[in-house]
Amino acid sequence: MSNQPEKKTNKKDINIIKLKKGETVNISKALGSSKRLEILRQLSEAELNLSEIAEKVESTPQAVYHHLQILEKSRLIHVVREENIKNMDKKIKFYRSNYQPDAINLLLWAPLDQIESTELQTRVPIPDRPVERIARKIAEAIFTDKNEFKLEILTGVLKGLVTNTHESMITLKNDYEIDIETKLWNLLLLFSELSTLNAFKKLVEEEKTKTLFEDLVMSIAEEKQEFLTGYDEELS
Repeated sequence: MSNQPEKKTNKKDINIIKLKKGETVNISKALGSSKRLEILRQLSEAELNLSEIAEKVESTPQAVYHHLQILEKSRLIHVVREENIKNMDKKIKFYRSNYQPDAINLLLWAPLDQIESTELQTRVPIPDRPVERIARKIAEAIFTDKNEFKLEILTGVLKGLVTNTHESMITLKNDYEIDIETKLWNLLLLFSELSTLNAFKKLVEEEKTKTLFEDLVMSIAEEKQEFLTGYDEELS
């Protein structure tokens, strides 16, 4: 039996990012400012430098710099490039969001502290546009010959998944008599539905699950063809 002391393992919370000694910030804090949400939204649309961001969000460069530090250390944004300033030994940094709008655009466009719960409620289930955008991305992964008819079918399937998620969450809330503040509950619904869309997108993008999905679609198509063939034979 070894007498050596056991090594301590330091478990790190991946949502906690150290800023400086004695100060930490997590993702929820990083997204807890309407100004940072606006910055993140702007950076999801274009590469911008400090001055450009300050102008777009109507704030001072000093204040924006502080927000950028938090967002960067929270891994929500990153520096995409640097440009030299003429006749100066300095560089201008250009920032970009690490996340495309599809996953979080509803939250970025509607910070919770700027809208009423009734406004958020009208956004659940998720409006058509994000579903259609994700449907197009999925179609690129599973169809070699993509057309509007196939896109329409796939969009319908996704809308059905989102609607079922919404109804399932409502049923769970009622069955377990969950008492939760309206705005928070609507946000939970929103994340649940986004999660459903992202999970489906991941299903068809990863090779091992993409094959399973294609096999499923093929088997459904074969069964339908067998049914139609049998039906035609009965008619004849």
